[in-house]
Amino acid sequence: MTDRTEVEQAFRHYYMTGPVLEDWAAWGRLFTDDAKYFDHYYGTFTGPEEVARFLEGTMAASPMVYSVLKWYVIDGTRVVYQCLNRADNPEPGQPPIDFPSTQIIDYAGDGKWEREEDIWLMGEMKVFAQRYAEADQRFPQTLEQKLRRDDWGDWVEWARPEPGHQARPSWYGKPDFKPLRRLADFDFGVRSH
Repeated sequence: MTDRTEVEQAFRHYYMTGPVLEDWAAWGRLFTDDAKYFDHYYGTFTGPEEVARFLEGTMAASPMVYSVLKWYVIDGTRVVYQCLNRADNPEPGQPPIDFPSTQIIDYAGDGKWEREEDIWLMGEMKVFAQRYAEADQRFPQTLEQKLRRDDWGDWVEWARPEPGHQARPSWYGKPDFKPLRRLADFDFGVRSH
């Protein structure tokens, strides 16, 4: 049986590597070779390479989005957590724009994860995207402004970068990198519908 302390340490490393520091390539390597990553909209991705490609591509399509951890629970080798998919509001002085998602991940041991399932509601994501687009139209943002990451909330103290951190996601600065903006852009993984 896996020790809870090991699962907690592995989860903290997992969350800091991907959602906080946005090193999606390194984050993908935290999954086992046969890991299944299931997103109810985008489909199922298998193994480190597909997982990293999926996250890097979709996150690059929404560079303003970062993940603020609200809570997590550990039960054996399973971790369930909720985060806010957050964008700093382009309108000065206004609160961030968010929509929630819940993730279920299963620990395989040795710092690796064998399964992730992402649960989020399309309606909430659409409202988020519309609110952000309207604010961005009134107060246009450069890429650097979209990468600000101003508000990590006050829920989970360790789940944030060091003060002064500048977001540089693993897709940043890659020549000829193409974000995944719609389902037609995917030539890997298995679609759910």
